[in-house]
Amino acid sequence: MFDPKGSNLLDDQLAVSGLEMNIDPMTAFAGISAVSSVVGGIFGSSSASKQNAAAERQYKEQKKLAEEIAKDTNEYNTEVFEAEKSDYEAMYAYSHKTSMKNWRHGKKLEDFAFAQQLRQFQKSNEIAAGQFGLNQEAAEQAFEGQMASVEDMFLANQFLGETSLGALKDVYTEQGFNKREQDTKLLGIRSKQNLGTASITNQIDSLMTAGSLQKQASLVEGLLAEGKASLGQAGGSRIKRKQSSAAALQRGMIGLEAELTGKRKQAGIELAQLNAETSLAITGVGLNLEKINSAIESAEGEAEYNGRVMSANMNSFINKTKRNIDQLIQQKKYADINTQASMMLEPEFAGYSPKPEPPPKRTFIEPMEAKPGFTPQPARQSTLAPLISGFGNAASALSKVNFGGQNNFGGGAGTQIGSGLSNNYPLMSGMTLGTSSSIG
Repeated sequence: MFDPKGSNLLDDQLAVSGLEMNIDPMTAFAGISAVSSVVGGIFGSSSASKQNAAAERQYKEQKKLAEEIAKDTNEYNTEVFEAEKSDYEAMYAYSHKTSMKNWRHGKKLEDFAFAQQLRQFQKSNEIAAGQFGLNQEAAEQAFEGQMASVEDMFLANQFLGETSLGALKDVYTEQGFNKREQDTKLLGIRSKQNLGTASITNQIDSLMTAGSLQKQASLVEGLLAEGKASLGQAGGSRIKRKQSSAAALQRGMIGLEAELTGKRKQAGIELAQLNAETSLAITGVGLNLEKINSAIESAEGEAEYNGRVMSANMNSFINKTKRNIDQLIQQKKYADINTQASMMLEPEFAGYSPKPEPPPKRTFIEPMEAKPGFTPQPARQSTLAPLISGFGNAASALSKVNFGGQNNFGGGAGTQIGSGLSNNYPLMSGMTLGTSSSIG
């Protein structure tokens, strides 16, 4: 360490060089200035050296810290790599083990699901078989109902036919009695006609006989009267008596003839009336017989019509029954089709899921080695530059001092000092005053 109170480096150098100077005040001032310059250069060199040493220490510390960080980083990356690789291997094994476990469990689930489907299929077949049986039973019951309806209709028609036949028989019986009654009535009418005709004929005959006798009696009486009149006196009176007798006879005969004619007419009228009544009665009987025949024909027609109606109703009912049976057959087909459509299809086992295979393993790449970061070397300050500057300034100050009668160092003295310095300080050889150089 430089001590400014110690020996003077310049004096030592001058002593060594064999120079002896007698310094006046100006010379002393110049010497002091030179010494100050040298001291300042020494101080500057010492300060630069300290700064360089501190920078060197800081540089080494930074470099060491970078190396430690790189080492710690490599150790951490290695541990992370190993842990990640170990965790991956464990997860790889666990994942494959879990996949195999799930696959085996999935096989059980698939077997269970297929067994459930088989049970559902069996149950569906049982329900369908029962439904088919119900459809068949319902169809048979419907068929039996239709056949029973046909039998009931047939029995009803039979009863209706028997009723109609019975009614026809009753009509036949009743009208038969009516017909016999009319025949009896007709016989009575004819008998009455015959009796009335015989009675009128007998009466007419009696009248004719009585009239003939009366005519004869009147004629006899007239002849007698006329004979009496002839037996009287002749003359006009006798003629008058004859004429009177003849007139009386004639009047008697006319009267008798009129009486007989009136009675005959009356007997004819009675006979005509009898014949008319008989004809009317016979006509009435004929009308009654026609009514009887018409009633019989009407009953027969009604019976025949009822028979046709019953036959048509029976045929219509049979045709309707056939249509109902066809409809029942169609309904059963639809019911069977719907039942079959509701049946489950027989399940087919699709096979197990493919067995899981381990996936390809991951390729691990070891982490890149971390190297210490670049630590820039510190900028060094020249420790020689202050000295050179100080010595240069000192030389410049001393060049103005008169050594041995010379006023400046412009001649040999300055050259000597410079050569002496160069000779005594070989490190400074080849350097130019006022320049600086870095110390490696």
